[in-house]
Amino acid sequence: MFFNSRQEVLQALRNAPKGQERLNILNQKHNRDFIKNSGANVTLVSGKISSGKTIKEQLRNLNLGLIARLNAKTGTPDGIGAMGGLAERTPEEEFYHLNQDERRQLVGLRDDVILQNDSPVLINDINLIRINNVLRETREELENLGITDFKLPAEKIKLINMPDIRDDNYAANIWNGKGNVWAITPYCHVLQCSAETLQTLAQRSQDIKQHQEHSEAAEFKIVPLFTALKSYGNHSGKNRLEDGRNAQTDYRYPHEWLAAWFIASAALNHDDNAVLCLMTELQQETPWNISFNAAAQKMGKDLAFIADVLKIDPQIVQKMEQISPQALSVMNITR
Repeated sequence: MFFNSRQEVLQALRNAPKGQERLNILNQKHNRDFIKNSGANVTLVSGKISSGKTIKEQLRNLNLGLIARLNAKTGTPDGIGAMGGLAERTPEEEFYHLNQDERRQLVGLRDDVILQNDSPVLINDINLIRINNVLRETREELENLGITDFKLPAEKIKLINMPDIRDDNYAANIWNGKGNVWAITPYCHVLQCSAETLQTLAQRSQDIKQHQEHSEAAEFKIVPLFTALKSYGNHSGKNRLEDGRNAQTDYRYPHEWLAAWFIASAALNHDDNAVLCLMTELQQETPWNISFNAAAQKMGKDLAFIADVLKIDPQIVQKMEQISPQALSVMNITR
C-alpha cells in the first residue's frame, strides 16, 4: 500500500504490528522516502597484517576502537559498535525562518549547516553531511565518557562502500508509536590510527569517573579484529538485544559488523582463499553460527551484496555461509 505523506506513513506504522507488517510498509521505497534519514559511523583501526601460519596469527596486530553502548533509559548494555549515530538535519522552513546569528549557531550541531564564505548555508551534499555526522557523533559519544579534547582528522576518514543499505530495525521492531521515527541509510567509515591513540582513549574512558548522566556509551574498548569478526550471532547472556543476541558482546548493528569484515578483507588484499580460511578459523573456535545471511537480511540485502562490500567472489561468500559449527562437527566425525 502506498501513502501520500510522512504523517500517513507514521500512522500506518503505528497501526501495524511490530515486525513483518511494518517492514512491508517500509519495503515500498515510496513510503520509506517520507521518513528516511541518514546516519554515519567510524571504526578506528590500528596495526597492520603480520606474518603467520594461520589467518588469526596474521591479524594478531590489528585492533579496533569501539564503543560499548548503553541504553540511555535503562542503563543496561546495548551492544558494541563504531562511534556514530543518526544525522541531525534541519528542515528548510526552520532554517529560513532563522536570522543569520541563529543559523550560525547551528554549525557543528546540525550536520547539514556549514559555513561558506563565513555565511551559514543549508546543504544537501551527503558526502559533506556524513563526515559532519561522524565528527559530531564522535565528539558527543566521547563527551559521554568525559573525553572532551579529542578530534578526528576529517580528511583521513574513509568511506566503506555499502550502497543503499537499510537500518529500519528501530522503526520495524522497537518504536512504540510515540513521537517521530526514521528509516535510516547508514554510512560506514574507517580511520587508520596509531595503537597509542586507541590505548589513550581506552585508558581515559576508564580513568575519567564523571561520565555524563544517561550516557549512551559505557566505555571505549580496544577489540582485536579477530574477536570483532565473530561478534554477531551470540544468542546467550543475561542482557539481550531485541533479537535475542548478547548485548555485551555482539555488534548492535549489522552494517558496523560488516565494516569490521571489510577491514579484515582489505588487510588480506581481498584474497578469496584467505578470507575463506578466515571464516573457517573463526567458526572453529565459535559455538554460534557466524551468518552473513542473517546480517544481510536486516540490511535489506543479500549475499551478493556482502561479496561486493568485501570485494571477493560471491561463490566464496556462499561457501563461507555454509561453514557452521554443525558442519565442522560433521566433518570432524567423518574424518
